[in-house]
Amino acid sequence: MKPMPDGVFAGSDMAAAVCIRTFQERGVRVPQDIAVVGFNNEVVGKLITPSLTTVNYPAREMGAAAAGMLVDHLKGTGKIGSISRLTIRADLIVRQSSVKKG
Repeated sequence: MKPMPDGVFAGSDMAAAVCIRTFQERGVRVPQDIAVVGFNNEVVGKLITPSLTTVNYPAREMGAAAAGMLVDHLKGTGKIGSISRLTIRADLIVRQSSVKKG
């Protein structure tokens, strides 16, 4: 693309790792030319070079909350539709793929 975007946010760490490798094969430097961020905090993010910045989301907590809402709905003690918002904290783990040096 021209102009090249500042960064890529991939839907998974594996997709981000493929992006990094593809950029490197084409002479695009990560993070100097383009930043890359993934999602999932998968092991691959620590194994690639540069290491991958990622969003660490609490999958177990999300699943437990969803299961609890479903059980309450099935018991008749809660309505799924009555819950307008449930916020579960996710963390950004900053690694080398998004940090531009000097």
